[in-house]
Amino acid sequence: MHSRNGLLPALRFHLEDSHFGKNTVLTAEEIKSVRAANDGFLPLDYVFDKNFRQGIKENDREFYERIKDFTLEDFVNDVMELREKLDPFQLLAAEYAEAEKSIKRRVSIYWKEMLGVLSFAMNYPAKYFSAEDMLRLQKVLMPLISVVIAYVPQSSAAEMLAMHEAGVLDIVAVGDDNEVEPVETGGIIYHYSIDGQEKHEAFETFVDCIGQPHLSFEELPFPGLINNKTVSRARLYFRDQNYGKTLHDKGNEKVKTDSDGRYYLNVPGITINDSFQVVDEYNAFNERIYIMAVPFIGGFNPDYSGLDFGEAASALVIKSLTEVFNAPK
Repeated sequence: MHSRNGLLPALRFHLEDSHFGKNTVLTAEEIKSVRAANDGFLPLDYVFDKNFRQGIKENDREFYERIKDFTLEDFVNDVMELREKLDPFQLLAAEYAEAEKSIKRRVSIYWKEMLGVLSFAMNYPAKYFSAEDMLRLQKVLMPLISVVIAYVPQSSAAEMLAMHEAGVLDIVAVGDDNEVEPVETGGIIYHYSIDGQEKHEAFETFVDCIGQPHLSFEELPFPGLINNKTVSRARLYFRDQNYGKTLHDKGNEKVKTDSDGRYYLNVPGITINDSFQVVDEYNAFNERIYIMAVPFIGGFNPDYSGLDFGEAASALVIKSLTEVFNAPK
């Protein structure tokens, strides 16, 4: 197995709330109030405290006392340090035992469950983050979330451990600079570097488990929507314009300026509103066009996996459709 960071996902355990805190999503009124006090932005640190740290405080006081003064970066570094220090299969075995105990006793591992709640709760209002908070989310928090809330079934973990013990399964950290080259006669050649050395390995069978990729604005398969300016590129403005300028001056190609000279960050996909309706460049939504296609909403909904999100998003679309159809003509 090849992994960017050489880490294995965490295991499924007993969840106190199988719906991942459906009722923890910030209300429209709260979002509006917080944004009003923060230059129009919803701070990532506010969501981290409200949807993670406070939940830990209620459910696991001992763990809360350890992390109560941690910043988001402190917490991620603390958790990732242990994961990166241990052999991944040694950690998998330890988490297997921990998860088995959790399931038998029907007791949650609260910090992991609250991380899932945080992922679900922050997804919907992420369009109100500042550009710098979105960069923090992408660089700091999402790598941890993607590993911890994968929730591999016990049976799959047992198979991986058995194969590793038999000497037929290992994991290699390949970093971000890797490429899969298909071979016409069959199989692939996998290009990556490790410890500064270039590797080129041939495999007859290669399973790509990278997940659903983000697609750009230009890749929307309906060019008429782009040409008619019905849709617009997803973007987030910098709260600290000087920071945006610094990144722009350093050559960050995703940082641009608008007609007023304000710096913003281009994020994947297109602009949508809270009802998943497309929004044009003049910030006007189209009441007839909704988009829930994962590749094109990843910029404003960075963690869209799971039936929980599908259920919540569908409910919002149905509510909006009902309002549109029932509106006076």
